Amino acid sequence: MISTLIPTSSWHRPRRVDTMIHLEVRLAAQAVARIAVLIGFAAMLICKSMSIAQAQDAAAPFMSFYETEDLGAGLYAFRAGVERSFFLVSEEGVVVIDPLNVEAAQALKKEITRITDQPVRYVAYSNSFFERSSGGQIFKDDGAQFVAQEKCAENLLATPRTDVVMPDITFGDSHRIVLGDQTLEFHYFGPSYGNCFTVMVARPANVMLLSNIVSPPKASLPSDPTLANYSLHTLLAFFKAVEDFAAESEVERVAGGHVSIDRGDDGTFVVLPATAPILLIAEQRAFWETLLGAVKAQYDRGVMAQVIPNRVDMDQFAEYAGYDKRSLQIMTRRVYSLYRIGR
Repeated sequence: MISTLIPTSSWHRPRRVDTMIHLEVRLAAQAVARIAVLIGFAAMLICKSMSIAQAQDAAAPFMSFYETEDLGAGLYAFRAGVERSFFLVSEEGVVVIDPLNVEAAQALKKEITRITDQPVRYVAYSNSFFERSSGGQIFKDDGAQFVAQEKCAENLLATPRTDVVMPDITFGDSHRIVLGDQTLEFHYFGPSYGNCFTVMVARPANVMLLSNIVSPPKASLPSDPTLANYSLHTLLAFFKAVEDFAAESEVERVAGGHVSIDRGDDGTFVVLPATAPILLIAEQRAFWETLLGAVKAQYDRGVMAQVIPNRVDMDQFAEYAGYDKRSLQIMTRRVYSLYRIGR
């Protein structure tokens, strides 16, 4: 049930004016591609030949609405624009996973109050990126304790912000919060999306929470083609460890923190569900294995970084959500650096 609350590449000096025009056109096309990837319907935008303005207009309604999705057994997903956070409700209090930002946290608090009269006892950070860790002071003022992996705390201490609450409780490899009939497990499997990304499991809902790594309902291209936040040298090991853990602990579903959007039968935009079968983790790993393997094959042949984007068969990625050749070309340059410098 969903409720709605309305509220380094090289640079050279161009020698001709028409070269500058070509560059501007190319940059505009890249901007359209990034918007398309962000809202999860790149292929649709390209087929419709939508302009940047049209794409922004299409996305605007989703950027200004908040929604709460009941995931069952006391677990809820809260959407703010194209990001999701989560919260667990028990008879002894509430646990919030990622406040997102000041405005979203205020709306989130209203939604929690609508569902329960229990206070927020804990706020958990899935990582230290400001897009997910900001805005929690409204819960701190009510007495909530903040929990994060120890490297997240180090990151936040090194780059403090006034709208980010520092953690009260930190952990190394694992941690657990128990409130009444609800349990939130924390598991750290090493660098993946940043250096402190934390896998959480909500029980008894038996749902794994992966705020940034996957975007249900299907495997997809990352929203940022520069892959700036990814630890590529450990990424495949991370996915394998998470898959093994999910199998051993009998986790059935996975929820993602990035929103996927599609068109309904009537042509209107539809926000897709927050969860997918746990198999999605293996499917997302397959994307990374294919991308990294394709680039390494060219690197091993001595192909230069500038040429690799033209040598990799991009059509093999067409099945993935957000498919866009230009974004994939950018990704190959970043992956080349993995094999050149080791990370």
